[in-house]
Amino acid sequence: MKLLPVTSFFLFTILLLVLSACESVVKHKEIRNPEITNLKNKIADLRNRGVYDSAIVCQGKALEIAVRLKDSSYVQYGYFMQYQNYKKVGNKDFTAKYLQKWYDMSEMRNDTLWMASAKQIQGTILYNNEEYEEAFEKYSTSKKLYLEINDTINAGKLLLNIANLQKKIGNLGASQLSALDGLQYLESTNNLKSLSGLYYALAVASKETGRLKIAEQRLNQALAMAKDSASRSKIGILNIRKFKNTKANIFKELEQYDKAIIIYEELLVDEKNDTLETKRVNANLAHTLFLKNGFNKKSDSLLQNALSYFFSIKKTSALFSVQLKLAQLYSEINESKSLKYAIEALKNAKKTGNPTSVFEALEVKIHIKHEDGDFTNYVKIRKQIEVNKENLSYLYANERFDLDTSEKKRIASDKAKIISDKNAAQARNQNLILLLILLILLVVTFFIYQKIKRRHKVEKIKTAQATEVRIATKVHDELANDIHNLMSRLETSDPDKDNVLDKLDIIYNNARDISKQNSSVETGKNFPEELSNLFRSYQSEEVNVILKKYDIDIWKGISSHIKITIYRVLQELLTNTKKHSNAALVMVSVEKKNKELFIQYTDNGKGFDEEISKNGLQNAENRIHAIKGKLTFDTELHNGCKFNINVPV
Repeated sequence: MKLLPVTSFFLFTILLLVLSACESVVKHKEIRNPEITNLKNKIADLRNRGVYDSAIVCQGKALEIAVRLKDSSYVQYGYFMQYQNYKKVGNKDFTAKYLQKWYDMSEMRNDTLWMASAKQIQGTILYNNEEYEEAFEKYSTSKKLYLEINDTINAGKLLLNIANLQKKIGNLGASQLSALDGLQYLESTNNLKSLSGLYYALAVASKETGRLKIAEQRLNQALAMAKDSASRSKIGILNIRKFKNTKANIFKELEQYDKAIIIYEELLVDEKNDTLETKRVNANLAHTLFLKNGFNKKSDSLLQNALSYFFSIKKTSALFSVQLKLAQLYSEINESKSLKYAIEALKNAKKTGNPTSVFEALEVKIHIKHEDGDFTNYVKIRKQIEVNKENLSYLYANERFDLDTSEKKRIASDKAKIISDKNAAQARNQNLILLLILLILLVVTFFIYQKIKRRHKVEKIKTAQATEVRIATKVHDELANDIHNLMSRLETSDPDKDNVLDKLDIIYNNARDISKQNSSVETGKNFPEELSNLFRSYQSEEVNVILKKYDIDIWKGISSHIKITIYRVLQELLTNTKKHSNAALVMVSVEKKNKELFIQYTDNGKGFDEEISKNGLQNAENRIHAIKGKLTFDTELHNGCKFNINVPV
């Protein structure tokens, strides 16, 4: 009787194996069904010859047989092929129909990879139709499905699509966040096309928000990936040209017109090559020449040439762009001609169905000459753009913070593996470390004692520095709360775009200031200049920082930890002055007298109460005491502050 459970389990296992084998045989027979096999071969031949109408008929017959045989695997494949066939003949309705059937069958068969692929394609179709909200939902679903099967490469590619979509409707902050998320998935891969595309998306978002230097930096990162012919082939020549064209546009906005012109002309080596991209570059070159020299015949000729080409290929969006540039070109010399081009640009903008293009055309037209109803339409379009942004921002906020279960499990699994590996490494090296410590204690006891004594001296400085880092971390966490509050506000209200961008700019500058305050300090031969730069960095229209006495030779022979301490204390005093004192003048003198550094710091701010100062200056006092120095101060409320620092050297 004791053997019964084991025997039953054994028999159950055998039964499962038999059933599995039978199922495999059935599947094998289904795939080898002669009618389906013959039709598959015929369909492949028809597709190779481009006879897609006949391929559709044959595929329909194959699907009927597969449904009759209950061959779900081939039904799924057949729906995919029928989607491909209808796509080739340009039948959008049946393309969408079979694309959805493909997804539904994939879902029924729990085929996550094909479900993700179908959703991705649906998103792309909607994106091309400028149905951005629906496209975002499809892309988001596809990304989650890819992550369920740990396909981080395709998830990264989806985030590039999402970033481009958000950039398209002007939601630049969200676009940057999506691109950064995508980089996390792809930065350790060799997927150069998507990686460079993500850096390009960051560059464009930075450019459109006025951070042109950062945009240039991101473009350089994208272009740096095209280091050889193999990498250029992976990224794509057209993409590289697009990156360079955008870099020239950045130089144009920086008013570095000569640099922009050089890049445009490099892109136009083959002037006889009448391609869409070549004409776009010509138009950009013409606009740059206009900005540099005013109206000129070359700009007019290039734009007229591009206009004729775009008319011939009926490229509405490109016509709109060129007509807008022509309206600007003639704005100062021929108002009627300028107005004509502006009106034509507005008509083409309306044809594209892009509210942003209509908004830009109305803006140019109103600047030249406005008519009744222009301002009303202008305000209406602007509101429509803002509503589109808000709707997509709401969707993005929910998608970004709705971390699915599979992602949580993956993160937890990775974390557990890291901890396990770390513990194993510690266990392997523990005995060796102990033996080395004992050997060092036996052989160099005296030197260890001296080292510990010196270490205690430096430890106080490190403790102060560690305190500063913790404070910086805490402030950074608070900045994260600011960002969360701002995003919550975006979800529940109709914010003003400029106000939102201002808030983001404030948050960004605060984070940058915190980072700067905790960056490393150069303590070598360039330390005098480093200290001078510190004073200059706090100089502004509101505060005048004067370095009264300062001999750069006094730092020779002074140890690094003393230099760092002096630098950090002065940095803290300057920061407090900037944030709290409302001072208009700061005077600093740095001298060396009788093997002692003497630093005097004075401001004409509002001063402070001495009880408050004991807490506020505790960190600075600890730093100075750690190097056996002395910090004294003299202050009264509303009468400024005076600090004296003495340090033996």
